[in-house]
Amino acid sequence: MDFNVPLDLWTAGCVTLLAVGLIVLAVVDLKTGYLPDPAQAILAVAGLAVAIIRSPIGVHWVWALAGAALNGAVFWGLRWLVSRWKGREAMGFGDVKLVAVGGLWLGPWALPYIMAAGGVLTLLGAGIASLVVRRALWRGEMPLGPGLAAGIFASYIAALMHIPGFHA
Repeated sequence: MDFNVPLDLWTAGCVTLLAVGLIVLAVVDLKTGYLPDPAQAILAVAGLAVAIIRSPIGVHWVWALAGAALNGAVFWGLRWLVSRWKGREAMGFGDVKLVAVGGLWLGPWALPYIMAAGGVLTLLGAGIASLVVRRALWRGEMPLGPGLAAGIFASYIAALMHIPGFHA
């Protein structure tokens, strides 16, 4: 395992761009319950551009597009299934788009990690916030975007550090 990350200017710029974009999306989702399309579009174009130019984690543009398609399809299917099961909207379409954007940056391999981190961090965040304010928050609905954003970023850093299982 090689945990040494060569932090050249390009890599630092890519990490910073991804981090800032995901933080903006997470904050807006926490405040409004929506993931804005313009911010997601900017992050999507940037992710594809990084894959075309030279991804620091080695994601080729073909794998970036495959990641977006696979991630989006899986989350759209999950959204459809859970919505049918619950009889109401279960997940916003912004969450589907966000994991597709994550696929542009990470390729198709990180989806299980993004999903696991998204779910765990969302529940953990809601639990901690509820403890802090001493009342239950989000009765029945919790913004998933911040957890997904954290999962995308953590997966990107793990791939950058060459942690096994996180590769391009």
